[in-house]
Amino acid sequence: MVTLGGSTGDDEQDMEGRQSLVEHCLPALFDAYDQAQTDGILDPVIFLIDCEDPIGGEIARQWEGDDGVDVAILANADDSPADSEGEGLTTTLVRAFPFADCQHEVPEVFPYLSGSFAAPPSEGFLIVVVSFGGAATLNAPATRPDKR
Repeated sequence: MVTLGGSTGDDEQDMEGRQSLVEHCLPALFDAYDQAQTDGILDPVIFLIDCEDPIGGEIARQWEGDDGVDVAILANADDSPADSEGEGLTTTLVRAFPFADCQHEVPEVFPYLSGSFAAPPSEGFLIVVVSFGGAATLNAPATRPDKR
């Protein structure tokens, strides 16, 4: 399971944590991608925000407001299944935005992600995960792994 908090202080471990969070949230990410396509969003970028991370929490609060995030965190604390160490999955927010909007806005906040926004992915879609005290981009296939 993905545990709570900011950076571990180890860049490699932080990246592994972000990847693990993405893996745990794949169904919600694909749901958001499918909905974005239904809504006509061109080249959707799917954001996975860790509401309990210092940076992710700030973003989530800007998008949802303090009350919305606080309620979600409290509900998650009551409902989240515990892993083998007794720790629950962090509270997440998933949103889709057009690539063209993200191309300018994301590098302003996370300059180290600018290379991911040079052009839309030729296949699949881009995921921006904000957790473990930073952000990363990952590419996902356009179809769910469980669908053949």
